[in-house]
Amino acid sequence: MLTALIVLAVVLGVATAANLVLTFAVIRRLRTLEEGGGTGAPDALPAVGTAVGEFTAVTTSGEEVTAADVAAGDAFAGFVMVGCTPCGTLIESLAGGAATGAADPLFFVVGDPESPETRRMTAALGPVGRVAVVAERSAVTAAFGRVDAFPTLLRIKDGVIAAAGHELGDVVPAPAHRAAPARPELVGERV
Repeated sequence: MLTALIVLAVVLGVATAANLVLTFAVIRRLRTLEEGGGTGAPDALPAVGTAVGEFTAVTTSGEEVTAADVAAGDAFAGFVMVGCTPCGTLIESLAGGAATGAADPLFFVVGDPESPETRRMTAALGPVGRVAVVAERSAVTAAFGRVDAFPTLLRIKDGVIAAAGHELGDVVPAPAHRAAPARPELVGERV
């Protein structure tokens, strides 16, 4: 009986020590993320001034998009992820008429192309711009300065990131990203 109690005490001691080591490792990792030094920090954005690297993606309509599509003039690229609540809010605002400030915006949906949720997101973004489905850590996300947080919105000027943010107001001048106000005659008021 005494031997069994000693073995039990040793096992509990080892389990407690292992638990402490793992707890301190998690705390250390969380501190690194809070300081912005880790991958996937909540506010991580590609640096302004970063040149867009080479990439190739195929849109949901079968069109190929490459770095040449953002190499000259003003462009807009948006990265959204399946399961991201702020991404859903952004998509709703874009579908509701909010503008990106670019004639032909690009959207990259990070998710499984076969997923119903991915299909819903691409369908909602289709009328707004060109849409491609990509993997989270793909050549496309790397080409745009290592996109790790979602949504990430980029205004690109001549192939270089000119503005980066998580909301339209961060990258698009204020009047351009607001939806047009409802006309009174369309909502039942008399002019």
